[in-house]
Parts: sequence; C-alpha cells; structure tokens
Amino acid sequence: MPDLSPSVIARIVGVSLRTLHRSFSGSGSSVMSFVRHRRLHGAHDDLVRRGSATGISEIAAHWHFSDSSHFIRHFKSAFGTTPAAYLKTHCSPHAANSPYLVTK
Repeated sequence: MPDLSPSVIARIVGVSLRTLHRSFSGSGSSVMSFVRHRRLHGAHDDLVRRGSATGISEIAAHWHFSDSSHFIRHFKSAFGTTPAAYLKTHCSPHAANSPYLVTK
C-alpha cells in the first residue's frame, strides 16, 4: 500500500490516531519506522530469494520505497552494505552457508 500512513493504519486497525501513536511510544520506534522496517525486511527476503534475476529498483518499487536510492540508503543503514554488494557477498554460490541467506 503505497499511501500507507499512520492515519490509514489507525483507520484499518480501528483505533484513534492518538492510540496508535501511544502504542508505539514505549518501543522507541515510530509507526512509520516500524512500517519501513517491515518493508525493508520483506525487500531483503525478495532480494535473497530472487537474486540478480530481479532488478533492485523493481524490488524497491514492489515494496513501495519512493525510489531506488531511498531503498538503497535504508538497506545500507540496516544491513551495512548496498543491496548489490549484499547479493555478491551473501547470495553467491560460495556463500550458500551464510547465516543471512533466507530460504523459503
């Protein structure tokens, strides 16, 4: 859902916007940082599963990142490297035993 926002989430869940924000207040995370985290890990799993068969910008668009540079910046922040470098390091045949390789 590309137009996902706290107000949309609150409406879907059936709580007030204030209640939604309050439920995240003790976690040290905001509603949208939680959403971004979930999207980022979904994109990570897709990247690992599809490998180089799918372009990074296609995966970024599928997970509703505004553009590939936005996705790459957040991916690097979370995983310490760019998506392309991550694929080379963790998803090459010699990295089959990597603890980061997710199989489904």
